[in-house]
Amino acid sequence: MDSSGLILYEFPCNEKVRMYLRLETLFQRFEWFCGEDSPYAHHAALSALFDLADATARSDLRNELLQELERQRQTLRRLCGRSDVNQSALREALDEIAATVADTSRIVGRSGQTIRENEWLQLVRTRQSIPGGTCEFDMPMLHCWLSMPAAHRRAELEGWAKSLETTKRAVALVLRHIRASMTEKACHAVHGMYQLPMSGKTYTLARIWMDAGDTLIPEVSANKYMLWIRFSRPDQRRRLHAVQENVDFQLGLCG
Repeated sequence: MDSSGLILYEFPCNEKVRMYLRLETLFQRFEWFCGEDSPYAHHAALSALFDLADATARSDLRNELLQELERQRQTLRRLCGRSDVNQSALREALDEIAATVADTSRIVGRSGQTIRENEWLQLVRTRQSIPGGTCEFDMPMLHCWLSMPAAHRRAELEGWAKSLETTKRAVALVLRHIRASMTEKACHAVHGMYQLPMSGKTYTLARIWMDAGDTLIPEVSANKYMLWIRFSRPDQRRRLHAVQENVDFQLGLCG
């Protein structure tokens, strides 16, 4: 929820953006837990670190990021020389993309390698798959590590995550440019349903703002012809039920 009292829902319109959003969430989770001082938070940061190592292990992730960055660079280059565009800001954006492309090109599958090659981290990871498997009597070394000063644990966590930094910057830059391409409008769903013909346009991300005081939940599906938004409400058991009421909401389409 933001300061305006609205809650934002984001729905990817393709698998690449879906992966970028998942990575963004995992990086945010790791950073939040890592920034805390509690041993429990740093134990949770280890779990987020393992998830990040898995999510960044895809062999095609680097090439997908490079392709998306290059596409965004070509889009920005078409704005060069236009009087209605801040050329200084445009040059800065192009320089940032160029630097990120160079850094991403160099990782060559090494993203997360430090984590995967650390025997102790892999042991912790294996034990975490067992309910209660990381108790102090099962893993006294983990118990010792969690008893160390918070600053020491944080420094080690950040060191292990360092090999993921380039991927993190590339994902953040890609998503920033995608969100910056958004067009926004007020929409009205009739009987809980909203349809928008694509009319030959291709979008990568749908963003929906709802009143945080309402329990309405949007669900989105899209193809190259149509975007559908269906609103539902959960019952006391959190099972969703489609509503028949009219719904006003803000829709942002990116890409």
